[in-house]
Amino acid sequence: MILRKLIMHNFGVYASTNQFEFQGKEPIVLIGGMNGRGKTTFLEAVLVGLYGSNSFAYTESKFKTYGQYLKSYVNKADGTNQTYIELEFSLDGSDEEIYLVHREWDGNTQRIREKIWVKKNGSDNSFLTENWPMFVENILPSALSNFFFFDGEKIAELAVENTNDQMKESIKALLGISVLDQLNNDLGRIISRLSSASTEDQDLIYLEELRKKRDNAENDLKDVDDEIYRLEEKIDSLHVELEKKNAEYAIKGGDIVEQRHDLMKQRSHHMALVERYEDDLLEQAAGEIPLLLVKSLLADIEYQGKKEQSYKTSTMATKKVRTLYDDFVNKYPESKAAISKFVDFVQADNDAQKQEEVYGLSDNTLYQIHRLNTVELNECVNHVRLQMKRRDESYSKIDEIDNYLSVDIDEKALNRIFKRIKELEKEILTEEVNLTALQQKRTTLHGATMIAESEFSKAAEQILSSLESNDDDKRTVKYAHMAVEIIKRYRIRLQQNKAGILAKTMTDCYRKLAYKKHLIEEIQVDSVSLDLHYLNGNGDEVEKKKLSAGEKQLMVISLLWALAICSKKKLPVIIDTPLSRLDSIHREALITTYFPNASDQTIILSTDSEIDQKYYELMRPHIGDEFTLVYDDEHMKTSIKKGYLFEGK
Repeated sequence: MILRKLIMHNFGVYASTNQFEFQGKEPIVLIGGMNGRGKTTFLEAVLVGLYGSNSFAYTESKFKTYGQYLKSYVNKADGTNQTYIELEFSLDGSDEEIYLVHREWDGNTQRIREKIWVKKNGSDNSFLTENWPMFVENILPSALSNFFFFDGEKIAELAVENTNDQMKESIKALLGISVLDQLNNDLGRIISRLSSASTEDQDLIYLEELRKKRDNAENDLKDVDDEIYRLEEKIDSLHVELEKKNAEYAIKGGDIVEQRHDLMKQRSHHMALVERYEDDLLEQAAGEIPLLLVKSLLADIEYQGKKEQSYKTSTMATKKVRTLYDDFVNKYPESKAAISKFVDFVQADNDAQKQEEVYGLSDNTLYQIHRLNTVELNECVNHVRLQMKRRDESYSKIDEIDNYLSVDIDEKALNRIFKRIKELEKEILTEEVNLTALQQKRTTLHGATMIAESEFSKAAEQILSSLESNDDDKRTVKYAHMAVEIIKRYRIRLQQNKAGILAKTMTDCYRKLAYKKHLIEEIQVDSVSLDLHYLNGNGDEVEKKKLSAGEKQLMVISLLWALAICSKKKLPVIIDTPLSRLDSIHREALITTYFPNASDQTIILSTDSEIDQKYYELMRPHIGDEFTLVYDDEHMKTSIKKGYLFEGK
């Protein structure tokens, strides 16, 4: 359902004819006005247009009759006392199915009588006119309309209450569960009526006895399951306390007392390591380490030695050339001149490289110096660094152990904690024994339940098969029994599934809105009772009384949002006084996250103090339509102007 148009004629503060037309592409419709200017009247006009006397606006009002309620909204400014409301909407937001419902009444008459007619796609529809209450209930039941059309103040009041029975029934209805309950009740009445009409039938009496036997077995099993659940919760609670006591024992030094001997052994071990590392460092200091001080000199020696060695090699080569020169010239005299120049060249080059012998190092000595410079000293440095690192690490361990051992220990307090730990361990053991006994009892009861279920099913099959040739009443009883059993099982599974989906959806909605993201990590919905449970990051339940008023209100809004999502209905959301009791942080979350995503159409009725200039700018990208309610003090009437309160300012 998407609202397209609302026309009010002489309704409340709206004198003469006033029209809201919603054509925007974005989801938010913003209607601004001061208090008493017609915001709540707008909401009640929508409710009256849709539901008439079934509107919760009337049922929750002070008026005893619907006629008195309608008469209270007649605006007499033009003297006619003629009032009407006209509401136009589409089912899915398209133009394929357009509905227009028109309600009017005359304020001049003593007894107010409302007239209604309905059009579909522009044509009068007598069937819809006569059956409108049934039709609109199929779209959005009036009992559930307060989940979609609500007052922020009432939501704030609801936030201080626990999940009441009315809320739970509404949740069931929105999730499609109450329909199954109603169907089961109707079938039960049919079975009761038809069975009582044939009390002479002993087979049916026997079948009813078996059914009661089965139900009693199931109830006994449920009682044991409840007891097991309570005992498991108690054991879990004891484990939590035990964990806390163990942690307290450790914090107060219990671990130190128990580990003191081991810690002293560790300290001695690290002291021995320190001595070993320092002995090694002293050994290195007495060996090659001092050579690092003259490393540059060693490099110079190596360089000079290599030059001297090169000159020696060159000299030997020159002598060899001179020796070969005479033999070569004798053999090849024609080459004497050229060869003589070459020999002179080699001699001159060798003379140019002449080096005075400084060190006169042998090849082996030069190699040893080279290895010392390039390998051994580097290895020595790396080894020293590693040993120093290991020594420092051992010193750190020693300091850590010393700090650990220096903690003041209150042995009396430790003894008390230790005593409580042993008590808890004993109590847990006792309760776990009790739990085992209960589980064994459950196994027995489960077996009895299965036997009773089997007996009932077999008897029902035999008896109901024998009724195949009987009258329609007995066949109806047969199929009604079958249907009740199917619905019973399906309802349990459906509620479990829906509760899980609702919980996850509500958790996601709350995380999107909440400022304290980690205060509540998960919201659970009990699959049987539909009670809400709030869990922190440790899995512990957060009591509702520990939440602030704003956080409680966000929780209710998260529930409404999640219900709207889970219902899978395309419905508008109308919010009057939207930001009641919320601080600025939570207000901003609603404005930027909830309002744009609450529905395909979200109509917000606000004052300038709720949606001020700042919040208006945040909302602007999501606003499809905006209106201002302008009040005429002289004529005491409200008119509608396009644009919000701040337009043009």
